[in-house]
Amino acid sequence: MLKDTRFLIYLADLTHDYFPGNYVTPLNIGLITAYAKENFKDLVEIKLFKSPQKLLDEIKKEPKPDIVGFSNYSWNQELNRNVMNSISNNVKDAVIIIGGPHIRTDPKGIADYLREFKNIDYYCMFEGEIPFGNLINYFISKGNKIKKEFCDKEILGVAYLSNDNLVYNPILERDTTITDIPSPYTTGILDEFIGTPELIPLLESNRGCPFGCTFCVWGIAALDKVRTFPMERIISEIRYIAKRSSSHLWIFADANFGMLNRDIDIAKEVRSVADEYGVLNRVELWWAKNSSKRTTEITKVLDKLTDPLAAVQSLDPKVLKIIDRDNISITTMTDLLEQWKKQKLKSTTDVLVGLPGDSLSSHLETLRKTFEMGFNNINVGNVRMLPGSDMETDMSRNTFKLKTKYRLISGSYGKYDGLPIFEYEESVRSSKDITEDEMRYLRIIHFFIWAFWNVGIAKPLLQFIHMEKGINPLDILFSLAKQDDDKILNKFLNEFDLESREEWFDSPKELTDYYNKNFDSLIENGFLKLNFKYLAKLFLEKEFIKRWIEKIVLQYRNEKTEKLAKFCFDRIYFIGTQELTKKIEYDESVVRILKNVFPYNEFNSNTCTFNIDDASKNNIEFALKKYNFERVPIRALAMTLESYYNYLLFDFQFGDVGTKETVGNLAGSFDYQAQLAPKIDT
Repeated sequence: MLKDTRFLIYLADLTHDYFPGNYVTPLNIGLITAYAKENFKDLVEIKLFKSPQKLLDEIKKEPKPDIVGFSNYSWNQELNRNVMNSISNNVKDAVIIIGGPHIRTDPKGIADYLREFKNIDYYCMFEGEIPFGNLINYFISKGNKIKKEFCDKEILGVAYLSNDNLVYNPILERDTTITDIPSPYTTGILDEFIGTPELIPLLESNRGCPFGCTFCVWGIAALDKVRTFPMERIISEIRYIAKRSSSHLWIFADANFGMLNRDIDIAKEVRSVADEYGVLNRVELWWAKNSSKRTTEITKVLDKLTDPLAAVQSLDPKVLKIIDRDNISITTMTDLLEQWKKQKLKSTTDVLVGLPGDSLSSHLETLRKTFEMGFNNINVGNVRMLPGSDMETDMSRNTFKLKTKYRLISGSYGKYDGLPIFEYEESVRSSKDITEDEMRYLRIIHFFIWAFWNVGIAKPLLQFIHMEKGINPLDILFSLAKQDDDKILNKFLNEFDLESREEWFDSPKELTDYYNKNFDSLIENGFLKLNFKYLAKLFLEKEFIKRWIEKIVLQYRNEKTEKLAKFCFDRIYFIGTQELTKKIEYDESVVRILKNVFPYNEFNSNTCTFNIDDASKNNIEFALKKYNFERVPIRALAMTLESYYNYLLFDFQFGDVGTKETVGNLAGSFDYQAQLAPKIDT
């Protein structure tokens, strides 16, 4: 080894920041940096990048980097592609290394990817710290950086092409306790990122998933063993971040939080720092699938910091078997729901549409059952094709006749160095079990579930009709999608249907060509998620939203449903309303119904106090002004709703003392785990 060998390394976890938004700290490249610095000390100088433009600006300066590494996900693949092209033009002898889950993991898939992305010298497969370290160690032994065409050996965990042939020797065994990777938080590596409220702290206490769901890449064979970071390290990170971060939201990237006994202690520490510092008010978790006792305990500890989630994806036994999810206990799930009800916690589930074996009728039956089970929120998403998952393989596509299309990822586009760049998702649009027309028809049903049930516009009315008449909320919402004599509502349905067709493209090239031609319009108007755009249309007109509520009443009209409809309408906070608090008296019959509909509340009076706090009102007004509400009201409100969609319902309480029905203030949208978990279709 040459004593003067020293490498300048740039590591990039790029995200589209052309528009302001909430992003996560670059934990991935932070971990790689921590490992490299621990093992190679002063032989490496490493700079971290989150912003693509900052990286593009930096590579034009001196000194030039020896090595540039990228994290590779569905939301930054095209960004990486273009930045790599720029680096190859400006720093021709830089070694380009990439890692991350957005790649097929079979030998042919790896080779094909490297042939497509010719700028890539080396791909660090699966967990990147050790493969990256093996590469640096090889370069040090040679006394220089080595481009792929000059590499003369296999490097454990690293894939590259030599004379168009794949060279790859995978890492097969890893220690169950991860002790060889220092914390990038407590070592100060991520200080510049946790010091800003725009970046959400991302934490990881364990890796791997024992479940092999075919649509997911968390439980693929190379990552199916659960491995843990030391407990003292996790506690130190929690305390370190709490002292420095002003973010109200944290995310744990564990696949099954609550699977391990120690997760209860981790939750206690999170709750402790939330109480001590008063900053953290929400924690995003991916809950354990088969651990009702521990999950119940954790929800007690975290309380309002998180919403319990039990993702069903489907409740059809045939579908669950096909997607290798039949080992996740429905009994455990129902036990959890009962416990959460006792704790007065609101439960959420995820359902996927387009799964192999899932027909229109079986999907609708799953939705009916989720209503019957009592989930407070039912999130429905398209099946995304994730490279590395079993479902994304050619065999699965052919066996189940999975037909896909492509859609722009909201917020994942921009112009960098004058070049427009767009990210896209590939999702199932039909299969041998469901047609594209059926999928398209379901799209409006899913919107109604989200708007009238999850957001809560008509939830009391839907719940009462369900309890009183036995009509499942899905069937009521299904009726809303049927056109009748109301031309105004029919126009809404037709416009929604047209836009739900137009957002999909047959190929990435078709999508890119379209948005290149319409880039100025895209930047001016934004790519609005349909749910938020059409929710904005509902909230903008009092008489319009009243029509929809009235259409629900028609399913079971009587004096009680008419009074409940009035309560639902009274609860809506319309833009421009100056009155932040209002009191309305309801008769005893309505109050008795609401006691059953809202068992989490106390009722001490027949007078309801509706309230929007000053902070919520100010947040809404600030966002509306920022997005130019006066000129483009639908777009401005849709963009505002992406961060504050629950703010347009008043909090309420009956009487002067009691528990408010708080509709919450979710943080701005983020998409970190779209590569690992199902993306909700908005």
